[in-house]
Amino acid sequence: MKTLRGDHNLFIRVNKDGSKALKIRPFRWTFCILLALAFILSYKQDVQVLEGSMIASRLMGFHMVDLFSGLEVIAAHGKIATNLFMGFIFVAVVYFILGGRSFCSWACPYGLLSEWGEILHKKLVHAGLIKKRKKITTSWKFFIALCFLASSYFSGYLVYQYINLVGITSRILIYGLLETGIIVLFMLIIEVFFYQRVWCRSVCPSGATFGLLGKVSLIRIQADITKCDKCGACTPECHVPEALKVVFAKDAQPTVFITSTDCTMCGKCMDVCDKQVFSYSHRLKKLV
Repeated sequence: MKTLRGDHNLFIRVNKDGSKALKIRPFRWTFCILLALAFILSYKQDVQVLEGSMIASRLMGFHMVDLFSGLEVIAAHGKIATNLFMGFIFVAVVYFILGGRSFCSWACPYGLLSEWGEILHKKLVHAGLIKKRKKITTSWKFFIALCFLASSYFSGYLVYQYINLVGITSRILIYGLLETGIIVLFMLIIEVFFYQRVWCRSVCPSGATFGLLGKVSLIRIQADITKCDKCGACTPECHVPEALKVVFAKDAQPTVFITSTDCTMCGKCMDVCDKQVFSYSHRLKKLV
């Protein structure tokens, strides 16, 4: 692999002309960590800025709720409280603008742990200690989401919340509930040694729900196909490489938006591409 692409550096990208630029990754990691710290400070120091967890919270008193968790409440109880409904709508609007599964790579605490697990896996493979992992299809997550909703509907319980790694990781960080950490550790071991990002790719109903917004969201990653030489360097770096199929399609337009429900808006395609094919853009400019 060419060192020109700067893959060896976590935070700096080297462009084809030799210029250097800060990758998207440090911005994502910083935002995710600051978000977690805001929850922790609100609980530990009674700051009351961002209270609750990543599943249900209040931003300076205004309610927010994870979209799938809101759907699960409706399925289990047949109704949703006014504040919960307002929080559901607010979050839906935010991610309609920001890009569907951007939650997964910019806000989700387990998503960050999973990405660190990805880095650990590559180091272990490079050292010859383990082999590369298998991938499970991404389409399973929609079936799993429907199964959880059906389970909540028939049982009257929020079934998914018992194993929701997003909520569990968030509560461990905020409240120190370490006894639930075994579930998170178990999944990380599976991801590092056996299956690539299996929770985020194939299981998480929250990611599946946010992903549906990605088909219509305003801000998306745009690819300038005229700059692309089809080298494929972006594919192994992408959290969900299937999302990049549109870039390599034979009938691709000069510029295309990546609207896959799998795209997490992580920007790793930008981080690795020395030809600056990819960029954040919005679809409103087509209307102007």
